[in-house]
Amino acid sequence: MSCVAWAHVPALLIFALATGHALSGALLDITPIAVFAALAGRADLGRRYRAAAVCFSLLTSSAMLVYFWDGRIEAHFHFFVMVALLATYEEWFPYLLAFLYVLVHHGTMGVLDSVSVYNTPDAQASPWKWAAVHALFISALGIVNIVSWRMNEDAREETRDSDQRFRSAFEDAPIGMALVGLDGNIQRVNDRLCADTGLTAGELLGRRLDSLRPESDHDGSMWPAEAGVEIERRFTRADGSIGWGLWQHSLVQDRDGAPAYWVCHMLDISARKGVERQLDYQAHHDPLTGLPNRTLFLQRLHELISVSGHDDVAVLFVDLDNFKLINDSLGHGAGDRLLEVVAERLRRVLRPGDLIARFGGDEFAVMIGNAGGEKAARRVADRLAGALRAPVELDGGQRFVTASFGVRSISANAADPEELLRDADAAMYRAKELGKARCEVFDMSMRERAVERLDLEGSLRHALDRGELKMLYQPQVELASGRIVGAEALIRWYHPERGLIVPPAFIPIAEQTGLIVPIGAWVVEESCRQAARWAATVDRELSVSVNVSPRQLAAGDFPLIVENALRDTGLDPRLLCLEITESAVLADPEAATVALKRLKALGVRLAIDDFGIGYSSLAQLKALLPVDTIKIDKSFVDGLNNNGEDTAIVDAVLRLAAGLNLSAVAEGVETSEQVEALLDLGCVLSQGFHFARPQPPEELERLLTIDALGELAA
Repeated sequence: MSCVAWAHVPALLIFALATGHALSGALLDITPIAVFAALAGRADLGRRYRAAAVCFSLLTSSAMLVYFWDGRIEAHFHFFVMVALLATYEEWFPYLLAFLYVLVHHGTMGVLDSVSVYNTPDAQASPWKWAAVHALFISALGIVNIVSWRMNEDAREETRDSDQRFRSAFEDAPIGMALVGLDGNIQRVNDRLCADTGLTAGELLGRRLDSLRPESDHDGSMWPAEAGVEIERRFTRADGSIGWGLWQHSLVQDRDGAPAYWVCHMLDISARKGVERQLDYQAHHDPLTGLPNRTLFLQRLHELISVSGHDDVAVLFVDLDNFKLINDSLGHGAGDRLLEVVAERLRRVLRPGDLIARFGGDEFAVMIGNAGGEKAARRVADRLAGALRAPVELDGGQRFVTASFGVRSISANAADPEELLRDADAAMYRAKELGKARCEVFDMSMRERAVERLDLEGSLRHALDRGELKMLYQPQVELASGRIVGAEALIRWYHPERGLIVPPAFIPIAEQTGLIVPIGAWVVEESCRQAARWAATVDRELSVSVNVSPRQLAAGDFPLIVENALRDTGLDPRLLCLEITESAVLADPEAATVALKRLKALGVRLAIDDFGIGYSSLAQLKALLPVDTIKIDKSFVDGLNNNGEDTAIVDAVLRLAAGLNLSAVAEGVETSEQVEALLDLGCVLSQGFHFARPQPPEELERLLTIDALGELAA
């Protein structure tokens, strides 16, 4: 504005000379313009004072133009131009000065020298009237400019607020943001993006957005490439570490609707990705050993089958032998430590491409690619078995571990992962049945047995409710007289479709599934009921012997079941003998001793079944007390007439029973020669097919009349 004022000085001087005014007078007339212009340029004056000086300089320039042009009306338009120019100050004060200046100047000069201001007679005759008219026009122009200024000021204020909101939303956003040109170069970034990447704004500006991605993630495509789509991408931090970001891009258009630039948002999800990875690891790995679990194993097996073509794929199913004994004797903590050692040993001897997984408990599975058939799979199983041969230091002692292996090997393009695993499991169970610590290869007969076993298990769950279980009784006889003194209760299953199913076919299933507990309780109650009926109908006391499974004995409520059966049937406890295997007692001697004492307190008799075939020593025999009877296993009775060792064993057991004041019963007597041998050894009681097979109660009652005639004696 000062420059505009100074520009009027030479311009008016030239105009004055051109219109015939003297140089000296013109210089004197334009001097105030220069003075006010000079004051407007002084920095020590305030803004309003300098504005006033500019206002006086410009308005004086208009007055001098009117004077030099002899008051022509055209010259007065210069006032309006200068007043409009004052709008750049956007302040009301210069307009007030302009209004007063025009009013005072036009009125005063119109009175003193009217021709210097007006060139019309009417204006010359009424100078103050026209001065007021001119001043009103100036004030109207000022008012219009002030209103326009205020409107512009409001618009600018709104724009500033909008810019501030955008700047705050961009700079202070809780997620990383960047403005990216259409060429992919970063134009602006906020503090959050700098903090997430570890790079400064200076390091980010000008570089391509896709340069934030790791080199391995570059696929040659432009990024960003699509608006409005959320995508998870990795990014590289300043320290070289890799983070995960959830990216979303918005394409901003200019006023013409053409693409202008991208607004890119990045939410750092690295922590969430870490949690997802941890959850994924936990979902696919065993927490104890860190090995893959069943889910991951089946997934990898499916992948191997998909890519192996005609190469062989083998699955080994591994199950530790007698692992339950470790848990029962040393505790589950020791069992877990043993599993960790076993898992590491098995993992170490496998090839890098093979995979071992833990399915839970003591079950492991091994996936072998390019197995080379069953022979190669057997070699792998042998290597795994060899890894287990060394003793394991556990709780201050050395523990030896063996395992049973099942192999399933089949052409990969014809195999189903679940089928492979199922068949390998069936082969492993076959290895268990054949003595454990061995490897068996699957064949179709195993599947048939497995299906049959599954069908039997399903039927067995309903056999008791359907009345398919029956009790038979095998007499126990005094060898010398042939007199029946008792009977062993033996269960049979009469299947509606399969017919008679013998105990060896379904008792193991009942043991494994836990069905032996309710079935055993029914056997005890049914046997007590039959013995009570005999006590009331026959002329002698007949005891009944009932086999008790290890699982029944381990159940804490078994003594209560026996007590209830005795009470409900009214049977004299002396007439009930419970037969318990030697191995079942010695598996957990302390718990067994507690159960035996509770049973003994009821008044029942206790017998150790299959004595001599267990793994106990004579030093542990005291754990078997307080029993009443020892039953000599059939395997020893079979060799009485042709095996001196068996005769010696039977003789020793009989002497041991006599020394401990226990009765002895020889099982499985089938010939008269065996009876004679037992009599020579001093055996009193026996049972077997030589006397009678297991039979219904009414048939046994018929035998009571025969034995009275001595026909069962040797």
